[in-house]
Amino acid sequence: MIETIVKNLEANSVDAWRIREENIESEEYFFVGNKADLGRAKKVKKYEVTVYRDFEEGEKKYRGSSTVTVNPGTTVEEIVQSIQEAFFAAGFVKNPWYPMAPRFSRRFETAEHDLHDLSRDAIGAIFYNEKPSNSWLNSVEIFVTRNGYHILNSEGLDVTFSKYRTYIESIVSSSGREEVELYDQFLLALPDVERIRERISRLLLMVCERANAVPTPTLDRIPVVLTGEPAKEVMRYYLKQANARLKYDRISEAEPGDSVQSGESGDKITLEVVPELEGSYFSLPVDNDGFLIEKRTVLENGILKDYWGDIKYSHYLGIEPTGAVMNFSVGRGSLSIDEMRKVDHLEVSNFSAVDVDETTGDFGGEIRLGWYFDGSERIAVSGGSVTGNLRELDSIYLSKETELDGDYYGPISIAIEGLKISGE
Repeated sequence: MIETIVKNLEANSVDAWRIREENIESEEYFFVGNKADLGRAKKVKKYEVTVYRDFEEGEKKYRGSSTVTVNPGTTVEEIVQSIQEAFFAAGFVKNPWYPMAPRFSRRFETAEHDLHDLSRDAIGAIFYNEKPSNSWLNSVEIFVTRNGYHILNSEGLDVTFSKYRTYIESIVSSSGREEVELYDQFLLALPDVERIRERISRLLLMVCERANAVPTPTLDRIPVVLTGEPAKEVMRYYLKQANARLKYDRISEAEPGDSVQSGESGDKITLEVVPELEGSYFSLPVDNDGFLIEKRTVLENGILKDYWGDIKYSHYLGIEPTGAVMNFSVGRGSLSIDEMRKVDHLEVSNFSAVDVDETTGDFGGEIRLGWYFDGSERIAVSGGSVTGNLRELDSIYLSKETELDGDYYGPISIAIEGLKISGE
């Protein structure tokens, strides 16, 4: 099929092209409680064909693009029609000209695994845990996939690689002062039995706490400790300040040599983009363009050293591209989590949603589960909100303890002064 697509791309004289073949094999399981509701296996193959069209207006050069999906059963006539329609559509996309991924040929080797064995490991780890008497697994979805990729382009690029991914979506429930639930998404490469057991066990304990939580009081400006997902999303704000696309679109105002922090006391952030994190769902050797992803330190002690980005936006900024990196790592901080918890504080691990505005730095979230420590007693709380601006903090401290969570490796918790806590 690839040979047929290439032949017809060249016959139709397109200016440039990229083909991304993806072979997906998966085992998928759906549980209600601890009983299997559905199990299925799937195999899917598709070809994502991107057609580029170069044109000029005055002295400006443009490169438009349009992408179509070709399935294995598509006829030659349908392929030709799709290519012609895509080439026509690309003429209406006025992106300033940018280069393709350069000529590069490599087959990245990956150890082979049996999907059924991997799925069995994941299922066993999920249902292994001893549950507290008043909490339970409400529903679970498990997807274990092997994604095989083959990327080619008109410059002579030809790369092949595969990736195993594990997606676990769970809802846990508990009955206490009221019946409540918590939702969780857990993303891994191969199913790590110990990490899955720990995650589910933690969720079951946390939902028990939420079931018996009291309303969050309105508190004076005490430190807020963000743990888990909220900490990661705050760190993502700083990652985005160094993103080439956001800089080009004038969403990020940061310049190399500038601080992305605001003079607050505490820890200075060192952050790097990395192609591979062991166990990460998002680790890849190349991006969707086929560009070989590079590691780069973009923030050092709070100072922007360099931007990161794909070929297109890096070309616009005149920098060397890293590729569209999907993992980032943040250096550990100066305080342990126990030290953060010694003083009066509000710790939050679950918001209904974490909202961080990448343009303004505004932060906000409605509390689903947190703990208020008044100096002597730690009390589970729920409701109310935490708001503020990451550009107007009094202090920020990062934990010494680190963890891998999805596309992030870095401090588990961060302690911030300067946020407003509103009770119910």
